[in-house]
Amino acid sequence: MDDATEEVGMGRIAGSAAARLAGFGAASVLVFTAAWTAGGAVGTLSATPAADARAGGDAGDERGDDGVLAAGLATGDATTGAGGVLTTAAGYTLTPVGTVHPWREPTEVAFTVTGSDGAPVTRFDTPSDGSGVMDVAVLRRDVAGYMRLRATQGPDGVWRAPVRFPGQGVWRLYAGFTPTGGPHLDLGADLHVPGTYGAFTFPAENRAGLCGGSDQQVRLDGALVPGGESRLFATVGRDGTPVTDLEPVEGGAFGRMTAVRQGDLARFPVRPEITGAAAADRSGPGVAFAVSVPAPGSYRLFLDYRSGGVLRSCEFTLPTAPGS
Repeated sequence: MDDATEEVGMGRIAGSAAARLAGFGAASVLVFTAAWTAGGAVGTLSATPAADARAGGDAGDERGDDGVLAAGLATGDATTGAGGVLTTAAGYTLTPVGTVHPWREPTEVAFTVTGSDGAPVTRFDTPSDGSGVMDVAVLRRDVAGYMRLRATQGPDGVWRAPVRFPGQGVWRLYAGFTPTGGPHLDLGADLHVPGTYGAFTFPAENRAGLCGGSDQQVRLDGALVPGGESRLFATVGRDGTPVTDLEPVEGGAFGRMTAVRQGDLARFPVRPEITGAAAADRSGPGVAFAVSVPAPGSYRLFLDYRSGGVLRSCEFTLPTAPGS
């Protein structure tokens, strides 16, 4: 493969690592069932969802949760629950300040959210789960390389987030937020990284991933049922041994996940079923999520979790359940 082989988060499932996944999937459901009961009982927990912001750093940079701004996944199209499809909704518009960015070099994504009067919006509600005001992420249009970014707003109303794009091509910018007095929105706009572009292809279904430098394996179980709520279960292991030192991320959840529909790149809320854990709480090897997708199709799912003080990421591909 060409330079695309070096891209972050793009095709993380290497063929040479297949042996490390052998047998893990078969045992993961049983391990999860037993460990979830114990792992969930970490204390008084209450309920919501975002790897490393890679803010101008390399793939392995570690960022604190307070630097990853995520307000959960907002709704850009209230009729379908799809986020990031529209650039303008409910009188609010997402406008990038510059749409062309360099490849592999430190750069900055900048944008404004303007109201119906054309002026930048400067007041936003803070989510009750303690996550940031603005949920910013980028994803290449071949549904590879999802990255959450750390964004801050300047006095001029412009939001800025440092980033280093690991691949050339067209990238989708997502911004989820709730303007004070307005609705919860998730808007999107395209960005461009010029150069030779070779799109990645993904298997129709991929439930097993290697995460965090390939030293941990994650199995994703459950079915996506369109038109209703689906439950998904991520089970973490290391060389066949359950990982039970999962640490809380944003909102006190033991993992956060994003679902993106292939085709239109709409993203949907994926809610962890346990949140509100204290910083000292630990869980594992399972993390349970709930998600609703409106229509049949193929979805890419991006999981982030923290283990051993390291924020880890892995990717999956799931079609909706046959006949649903």
